[in-house]
Amino acid sequence: MDTTRRRKKVVVIGAGVGGIATAARLAQCGLDVSVYEKNDFVGGKCSSIMQNGYRFDRGPSLLLMTEVFEETYRHLGTSMSSEGVELLKCDPNCNFWFPDGQCFTTSTDIARMKNQLEKLDGQHGFQSFLSFLEESHHHYQQSIPHVLNKDFANYFALLRPGFLRYLFKLHPFHTVWQRVSHFFQPHQLRQVFSLASMYLGMSPFDTPGTYTLLQYTELTAGIWYPRGGFNRIARTLVDVGERLGVTYHLSQPVKSVSISSDKKARGITLDADEIIEADAVVVNADLLYAYEELLPSHQSKPDVTREKEDVSCSAITFYWSMSQRIPQLESHNMFVGQPSGEQFPDVYWNRDRETMPSFYVHVPSRTDPSAAPEGKDTVMALVLVENVDMSKTTQENHLDSLIAATRQYVLSSMQSRLGVDLRDFIEHETLHSPTTWHQMFNSHRGSVFGLNHDFFNILSFRPHTKHDVIDGVYFVGASTHPGAGVPTCLSGAKITAERILRDLDIPIAWEGDAIRPQKEAAKATVVEPSGAWKGLALVSAVLGIVAVWRA
Repeated sequence: MDTTRRRKKVVVIGAGVGGIATAARLAQCGLDVSVYEKNDFVGGKCSSIMQNGYRFDRGPSLLLMTEVFEETYRHLGTSMSSEGVELLKCDPNCNFWFPDGQCFTTSTDIARMKNQLEKLDGQHGFQSFLSFLEESHHHYQQSIPHVLNKDFANYFALLRPGFLRYLFKLHPFHTVWQRVSHFFQPHQLRQVFSLASMYLGMSPFDTPGTYTLLQYTELTAGIWYPRGGFNRIARTLVDVGERLGVTYHLSQPVKSVSISSDKKARGITLDADEIIEADAVVVNADLLYAYEELLPSHQSKPDVTREKEDVSCSAITFYWSMSQRIPQLESHNMFVGQPSGEQFPDVYWNRDRETMPSFYVHVPSRTDPSAAPEGKDTVMALVLVENVDMSKTTQENHLDSLIAATRQYVLSSMQSRLGVDLRDFIEHETLHSPTTWHQMFNSHRGSVFGLNHDFFNILSFRPHTKHDVIDGVYFVGASTHPGAGVPTCLSGAKITAERILRDLDIPIAWEGDAIRPQKEAAKATVVEPSGAWKGLALVSAVLGIVAVWRA
């Protein structure tokens, strides 16, 4: 009798960080895994741009929450150091350049922070800082075990006692700006401690207060950078995956997900109408693109229209090869915007409204000299812009004009605050606009951060890791729980992989090994009410949340 058992096969669409981490995790547990990627490189937005000896990070440029990265490699039976990943600390963290020429420098050096805070707000400034750290510490400590490590597969997940216990302490119904303003009075300090919301492509006036955890991890654990560029993380995860048996097919776009008549995934269809059979399909492509193109006749998603409106902003990014070093710039720099007819500055550039938004500048060669030829710098400037409707033919001229105005605004702002005109030293420019993000990554309307992260786009309200109707279709990436950002997508990869393994009845190799920041978190059990109480409990919980949020 043949006792051999066919290995379950999984196909992953997209080789972004979430996709390659999911693939490696599934292969670690014995599954036959293949990854199909439309581009000729891995990492998605977490990839590199090379230009005559200059190296740029296309997207993510700062590494936070190192424990999430370490856990991923550990679960795969290796470590970051074993894979040749060397993390370099960015010291100081970030320079905040204000319109009046003042500069505030954030750092993990508490004495340095104390001195600057007291200059702006006397002794009260440092006490406010300590209080802010205490609250954001709670946000971070409870978000790891109760959000990043948990699957919110349905609305009943909101009823977990372990989650509800900390819900209001996480301040999801306040904004980042409100939480920061609770502690700091000077407007400049409020800007310094709230603009990390731009990492999510959002304004601090819209981002849930929970996300002050970003400032906490920066200020206590520091900002890090992988030697050789951020794509080093993606490439080593691919190497680990290949050793575990994952096969990668680059420059191989997927036409659609193949679905049976009884709404079960059969595999994928390639451009040549070739069908690759699989027991499960993981979609790491842009979520709205997946709904409309990969699952066109099986959307079964009543809120797709709403999600189109909730998509994150786009970005115009300039990658400049400099003929010399620009010593005024640190590795990370925030050029803080100023009001223009309104009380507070916007973070989105809109030339028609004449806004003067904040923008971010990264100089990887400051931390990792290998990013540029000796004595020179690589400079990346990122400006958040509103989405572009790619279906309108008039957008091309509008974009050209917008890009020119954005370049002028960025260079002029830097010149007035730094006292140096970068135009004199730019040897070469590479540009990414909303069109680039759309064409290269199928990003809806050029969005770069997936769906937004307001309260009704997080937790159980965010698209789930498993399709609500089609069996065998799973999702991972920025638009899926738990959200955008490299460490967040790595956490999402673990959640998605575990969901697949449980559905396929495959043992989870790393079960029981979860991040426990600083102290052991209490185990959270899922309470599933039965009978009519299910509906009543859910309605009560959601109505209560909505009432508090609106208040």
